[in-house]
Amino acid sequence: MFSFMAYLHAMKHDEPIVKWPVILLGMSVAFSLFGDMAIYAILPVYHEVLGFGPMQVGILLSANRWVRIITNRGAGRVLERSDPSRVLAVVLFLGACAAAIYASTPPFLLFLAARILWGVCWSFIRHIGVMTSLGTVHEKRAAGILGIYNGVVQFGFIAGTLAAGLLFDSWGYRATFWLIAAMSLIGIPLDFAGFTRLRKHTSIRHHRAPTQNRFDRVMLLRGFIVSCVGTGLIISTLGFVLRQHFGEVFQVGSIVLGITTVNAVLIASHYTINSIGSPVLGRLIDAIGRSTSEFLAFTFGCAALTLAAIFTQPWVLIPAVVIFFVATVTGKLSLMSQAGLTGSKNFSLMMSASDMGSATGPIIGWAAIETSGSPEAIFTIGAALFAIAAVSELIKR
Repeated sequence: MFSFMAYLHAMKHDEPIVKWPVILLGMSVAFSLFGDMAIYAILPVYHEVLGFGPMQVGILLSANRWVRIITNRGAGRVLERSDPSRVLAVVLFLGACAAAIYASTPPFLLFLAARILWGVCWSFIRHIGVMTSLGTVHEKRAAGILGIYNGVVQFGFIAGTLAAGLLFDSWGYRATFWLIAAMSLIGIPLDFAGFTRLRKHTSIRHHRAPTQNRFDRVMLLRGFIVSCVGTGLIISTLGFVLRQHFGEVFQVGSIVLGITTVNAVLIASHYTINSIGSPVLGRLIDAIGRSTSEFLAFTFGCAALTLAAIFTQPWVLIPAVVIFFVATVTGKLSLMSQAGLTGSKNFSLMMSASDMGSATGPIIGWAAIETSGSPEAIFTIGAALFAIAAVSELIKR
């Protein structure tokens, strides 16, 4: 049997990057995301028909993140002793089952159970995808291969969201989730195809030379901050901020757009940067070093949010948000590659810190809005947290 740890140490330092197995694995993970992205696209506009109140919607949208804080470490332990390809097939199937449960329009508690099931599955799916990808290259090229993997996975975020919207408008709620569940199963043959190609490129040997990277526990703070501010604080409140600054419509010359459309375009830009930009940013991180990359990412991110807090004009605020998204993607890639290179246990800890951040970010943001009523408070809090992350990276030197 091919063990998970064997894959992490199987490639020689001088072997080239094994791209196709990583691309196939990324596609497998991408299809698994369709059900989760459909929930985010459909539930906020359909919850009343399902009989759910706003608080129940909030619980359902965050439950999968909270449970991962508990299950991430367990996933790492299981995968240290198991064949990752078989485990991935099982959790991909269970993830599709979760989408099928959504299709049955279940009562709240069963719906919540399905969300929790998906959260458990994602702990395994993410761990296998990232750690296997990192195991195919020398540590000096880790961010580059992770950038390729991450870029492919973003297809799931983008295509899953678009497919959900189009199917829902055309076929309705139940048909959409049955189709989404079926599409999620496409990930299983891609899983086996990716690992089959990986075995052809890899002769399973004893452990390669141990990584020289030291796991700095303060990295967990930076992992928390980058997700708390990025996917939590900013993205969850961006629509409110834009509406407060620009009203219901946004006009540039003769072009008039609804503010919801502008918000959607900006959020989509984050996924686009993640998809198209990750391979380039990953190679850049490998070239200048992960420590330097993190410091620059948090510094530029802090500066961008500071500008957005001070200047409310669209020609400053919108580019500042885009620059912040680039900084966020860079910081995440660096932290994930660094944590992954230091071992499965440390990667699990990093992902738990990241999940805690993404789960608490919206709470911090909306609490700030309720307390101050000022959209500038969102950017100020984010800039302060990114400043703390930059200083923590600088101090360790």
